Amino acid sequence: MRKFVTIAIMLLLTAALGQSTLLHTTAQSQFGGVDDLKVSDVEITAAQQALGDSVVGVLACTIKTEYHKTVASAAIDQLTTYGLNAELFDSQTDATRQIAAIQSYADRGVKVLVICILDPKAEQPALEAAAKSGVQIIQFAGREASAVGGVTISVQDTDLGSTNGQFAGQLIAKEMNGKANVAILDYPSVPNVVARADSIEAALKKEAPDAVIVGRFLGGTLDNGYKSIKDALVKTPDINVIVSINDAGGLGALKALQDAGKKPGDVIIVGIDGDPEAKADILKDIFFRGTVDTSAQLTGKLTAQAAVKLLAGSKFTKDIAVPATLLDKAALQALEVPATPAATQSATEASALATMSATP
Repeated sequence: MRKFVTIAIMLLLTAALGQSTLLHTTAQSQFGGVDDLKVSDVEITAAQQALGDSVVGVLACTIKTEYHKTVASAAIDQLTTYGLNAELFDSQTDATRQIAAIQSYADRGVKVLVICILDPKAEQPALEAAAKSGVQIIQFAGREASAVGGVTISVQDTDLGSTNGQFAGQLIAKEMNGKANVAILDYPSVPNVVARADSIEAALKKEAPDAVIVGRFLGGTLDNGYKSIKDALVKTPDINVIVSINDAGGLGALKALQDAGKKPGDVIIVGIDGDPEAKADILKDIFFRGTVDTSAQLTGKLTAQAAVKLLAGSKFTKDIAVPATLLDKAALQALEVPATPAATQSATEASALATMSATP
């Protein structure tokens, strides 16, 4: 499902932010922020009583990408901490499978669904029917659930792109005398990702107006990023900056650079997602200079807090902007991020993934 790639990157995760050269955040005033979802002990107790023996269904787009696995696991962990039963469903990037799950959960009388929507248009009838039956919808990585009165918790694509492009432009201005040959890894079939790429380009050109955009190429996956940059280097061997709408495409580009004999320092890559491998490469100075963290862990926690508020009948802002943060080497060192991806997972996450039902 091609649309899924966008959700996996967004990433959406993350958008109540400020700015510095090392740690950049941006804000969108029309949305609520993290503080709007703080929960009280009274609300938690009320939510426990309202949920009873039912469950909060957590419908992940997939558990095979770092972002989506982390959001779903964090949601399950936090719901469990609140004493609420939670059930994880892996949609396996299949919208048809997800639609069937929505319908099944509604038939079971489940009161709250946390969902990453794979195909908004195709799934709208199922979401509308579920909402009419009393199911309350919480969407992460997108805003489409607003149409059925749902809660949306998402990063803004324009924030992700602007943060990426601004940082890359600053590097060009400071380290390349403002001149560079820039390749943009895009995903042109999905409008919200195109908006992200547009924001990357605009922010980069603002910081480094003399930089040359040599082209926008298909990214989004390791294979796409690898092939696109491999082919681009044949036509334009002096590409020295690659900005990517996600880390996966950037990591594919990195392999293409290595195969072409490029060395760290020859080319700068800036991505989006906060992927563990990208962060490890930043710390090791392997082409990647920065990535925009979509705050997957925080997103999952916020979905659980929203579930508490819905079950407790609380009034709150229903469209929440999640922070996006630029991570470069200095920021990662300050955060004490490990140089290699963690091999461990919480007991709750491990249990949830091990016992995940094939159908709800």
